[in-house]
Amino acid sequence: MFTTRTVPSVDLGLATAGPCFLAGELPPGPRLAIVGSRAARRDRLALLGPALTAVQAAGFALISGGALGVDIAAHRAALASGVPQLAVLPCGADRPYPSQHVPWYRSIAAAPRSGLLFCHPPGTEPCRQMFASRNAIVVDMAAAVLVVEAAARSGSHGTGLLALKHRRRLAVVLGSPGCADLAARGATGLPCEPDAFAPAFAAWLAGEAPCASRFPAELAWLDAALAAAGPRGLSLDAIPDPLHRLVDLLTAQRLGLVVESPPGRYRRVG
Repeated sequence: MFTTRTVPSVDLGLATAGPCFLAGELPPGPRLAIVGSRAARRDRLALLGPALTAVQAAGFALISGGALGVDIAAHRAALASGVPQLAVLPCGADRPYPSQHVPWYRSIAAAPRSGLLFCHPPGTEPCRQMFASRNAIVVDMAAAVLVVEAAARSGSHGTGLLALKHRRRLAVVLGSPGCADLAARGATGLPCEPDAFAPAFAAWLAGEAPCASRFPAELAWLDAALAAAGPRGLSLDAIPDPLHRLVDLLTAQRLGLVVESPPGRYRRVG
């Protein structure tokens, strides 16, 4: 279905065995990986347009996995913005997956400095293990990773963990359990409100250190309680009148000040 050329894994900087198969061109670095949930929320998908505008301004290319939800939305936004990109697919060139994305894959392969990278030879049907290896290739070929949305113990969460393990710069959009866990592990947390997300993401992409967010006066009690709790985080059970304070906790999460990870325990972002 796609005309490809064989590319040795070592030429891509990969430690995986066997060659890969490239349709189109390999986009130049640096590359930003954008990944996220297949069943993504609309407000998260709406962040991808501004994100790709910042990617273009910063001179990055996009790399993602062509999957449903966040991945394909990022690829579409890159096409609209003229950002060079690479879709890494867990299948053979004659079995593109998912099949409903073939028109988008054709557009990517035809776009300037963009292409499709098939992880397996022709005739290979995708299976669960191939998705994990595809995610590892995405991380290995990226200079930085953005996780837009992730359920706990999901493929997107696993990709974020790989980024931390391989010491890639990692940012997450706060507001989902997997992203909260990644922020608690050291990822940069970005606010989910569009007006706040765009400048925060652009600053992170440019390599600027994020400014420490200040707790508003009405959340001063939470700031003090987090400081007293230390690195283990603040347990919900340790908060006097937790039902009364729940609105404050939700407000702090919305402002990108705290994450709940694990459930029932709150930690300061950054």
